[in-house]
Parts: sequence; C-alpha cells; structure tokens
Amino acid sequence: MLQLALLIAILLPAGKIVASLCTRFGIPAILGELLVGVIAGPGAFNLLHRSLFRGAQATDAFMLLAQMGGLVLMFIAGLETDIDRMREAGVTAFLVALSGVIWPFFLGAGAAHMLGLPWNSSLFLGGALTATSVSISARTLMDAGKMSSPEASVILGAAVIDDVMGLFVLAFLAASSTAGSAQSFGVANATSFWLLQHAPWAAAHALLVQMLLISACVALFFFSAYGAAVRWLDPLILQLRKLTANEAVSSCVLALVLLYAVLAEWLGSVAGITGAYLLGYVFAGSNFKADIERTFYALGHGLFIPLFFVSIGLASNFRSLGGHWLLLAVTFLIAVISKLIGCGTAAYARGMGTVRSFRVGCGMVSRGEVGLIVTAMGAATGIFRQPEVAVMVTVVLLTTLLTPLALRGAFQLKCAEDDEDMSNGISDPVVDRPATEMVSDSARDLDNLDRPVHCARLDSSGRSMEVT
Repeated sequence: MLQLALLIAILLPAGKIVASLCTRFGIPAILGELLVGVIAGPGAFNLLHRSLFRGAQATDAFMLLAQMGGLVLMFIAGLETDIDRMREAGVTAFLVALSGVIWPFFLGAGAAHMLGLPWNSSLFLGGALTATSVSISARTLMDAGKMSSPEASVILGAAVIDDVMGLFVLAFLAASSTAGSAQSFGVANATSFWLLQHAPWAAAHALLVQMLLISACVALFFFSAYGAAVRWLDPLILQLRKLTANEAVSSCVLALVLLYAVLAEWLGSVAGITGAYLLGYVFAGSNFKADIERTFYALGHGLFIPLFFVSIGLASNFRSLGGHWLLLAVTFLIAVISKLIGCGTAAYARGMGTVRSFRVGCGMVSRGEVGLIVTAMGAATGIFRQPEVAVMVTVVLLTTLLTPLALRGAFQLKCAEDDEDMSNGISDPVVDRPATEMVSDSARDLDNLDRPVHCARLDSSGRSMEVT
C-alpha cells in the first residue's frame, strides 16, 4: 500500500506539471503525461524495477488504476459525443473504419514479409496495426474543445466500429495459430473451445465457427446493452438519487461503467473500453448528463486519466530494439500513412472536404490497446520475438505521441465548411460559446432535479470554473 501511494505521489503530480509546461508552449497536455511515463520507464529511469518497487504489488495495482483511467476516459468521451451528428456520420464512420482496417493490414503484412519476417509473423504485425486507439484522439478532441465537430463524430464512431473489425482480424489470427484454450475469457471463446472438443463438424471448420460465434456475441452485446441502458438508465438514476449517502449516484454509475466494460469483453468479445463508451453514449442523451459529467470530469482528469497516459509511456522499452531500426521505421511509416490515406480517402469519398478528411485521417492514426493485445498474443504463441514486440510497442508509443500534434495542427487549418458551420450557428461548445450560454444550458439540463445546480463557466484565463 505504501509503495502504491509513493508511486502515485511521484507520477501523478509529475504528469500534471510536465503537462502544464507543455501547454505553455502550445503542446497538447497528453504528451506531457506520456513523456513522464517514458522517462520513468525501462528505457530511462526504470522506476518500476527499482529496489523500492521491484516485486511489490504496487506495480500491478498502479496498472489496474491506469486501466480504469482508460475506461473513465472513454465514458467521458461517450458523454461528450454529439448524438445527432454521430447518427448522421453512421455510414461515413463505417466506411472510414473499414478502409482504416484494410490498408494497414495488407500494407503492414506485405512490408514485414518483404523485410524478412515469415508470413505468420507478418500477418500478426499487420493485424496489430489495424485498430485505432480512440482514447488518444478523444482526449485531444476534448482538450481542443472539438468533441461536437463533424470530424469528432466520424472519428469516434469509426474507432468504435474499427475495434469490432479489429476483433475479427484477431479471431482470424488466433484461429491460424491455435485452436483455442479452455482458459479463454468470454462466451464466444468458451463456446468455441467446447464445440471444437465435442463436435467433429466444428473442428473441421474452426475458423467459420469462431467467426459466427463472435458475430452473434457482438450483436447480442450491442443490442442488449444499448437497449437496457436506453430503457432503464434514467429510472435507475432517479431511484439512486433517493440514497442519502454522499455521491451515491456517482459511485453507482462508476460501478455501471466497470460492469459494461466486463460485459463488453465477456459477452461481446470486444475491448472493455467499447462498453464504457457505449454507456457514456447513452448518458449523452440522458436528463442527468450535466450532473454525471461534472463528477466524472473531476474524478477522471484528477486521478485516473493521467495515470492511464503515464502507464502507456511506462510500457515502452527502446533498449530491446537492437538493430531493427529499418523494421521500426517502415512499420511506423505504414502505421501513419495507411490511416491517413485509407481513412481520409473514405471520408473524402463520402463528401467531406479535403481539410476535414485530413483531420479524420489524423484522428485515426494512434494505436493502443488492441494493437498491444495482438502483440501480446503473438509473443505468447512464439510468433513474435522480442524485437517484433519492441517494434510494435514503440510504434504504438510514437503514433500516440504524433496523433495529438497532428490533430491539433489539422484543426488549425481552415476550410469553407468551418465558415459555413459558423454562419449557421454551429460552433464549438467550449471555445466559441459565451459563458452565460453555457451556464443557462447546464441549468436547463438540471431544471427538474431536486438538488443544487452545479454548472461550469470559463474564467478570464479560459479555465473551467464551477458555480452553484
């Protein structure tokens, strides 16, 4: 316990201090938190393996808190999603996600094979490049005040669909390397393992059986989880508000976020962050959105979310790269270019302008959880050696560092669509709207609640300030 407290006492304020320094120079705050993790990681100070923390449970507990930070971040991203624009971007988001999976997979696998890797390792490397880490783009969009923009709707929608598509790529890779394991977590994996052991026809068509089961589980999770939240969320919050304990509603909503994350992986066979985002998306249309958003913004950005980004930096180890710099450079270039071209072209084909298509491409560049999951699977099965693991972890880190800078720069580019949105009264809710409008809107959201109204406004320095 003392080691965990010391670890957080070192890394949390360090992340905030460096993030603040970054913002003074116009650099996204995320990079400060990531850089703290890189400096504290095995490539530099190797903090987690110092004698004070080595072998202690503090490291595992810290990583658990960091994973919760990813869930809270995605819940907040769902809360801040513009539902109307997300629906309008549905077809566009699907095509962007599809193109953003096809290009990295085939380019990555082909280039890796040309550089000397066997086909099984090359396919795993291509699979690790497919899925976008929506959490990085979501945080950047939040910091820039662009969560209600058309580009944000496409990026967030495509990244969620991208995660499901990446699952099928992962299923294909898993079926090509192993028939399954009894220890696999989830309904689809457990059912597939049982069928392969007891049904000869299933063993003869292992890949088809696994894909069909995953399709059924994904559909079951999304329909049931979304339907239950839409039907029961507001009535449940009304009942929870009758509890007299302090912040009882916030505690129960956090439990719901964790429950949806577990159900996403167990029932839906998708990443837990998808379940957290789905719940936040439903809350975005709830009468209690403002109340929940206020609490989770403080909880997330005050503790969990900084630890999440620091942990990404802690996972990097440049010392294992050895003499594989060419593989790293080619993989990194493909990771960036394939998303820029694939996703940007799909957005342009759907009628978005050149600048907005470029913004969508930039928002889809970052890799994260799913890429690391595929990398871990490749390492566990012996398909990836240590150099390939180091390359993929470094690519995830580099794309994570690049995406905030590229996305911020892309939003500095002006286009005719931006001027049209401004003339039609569609502007950014944080940057462009007067503080008095923000206060009145927040009060209207809570008009029917029997409790004090907590609203947010901006002070003279542009920082968020709470008023009651």
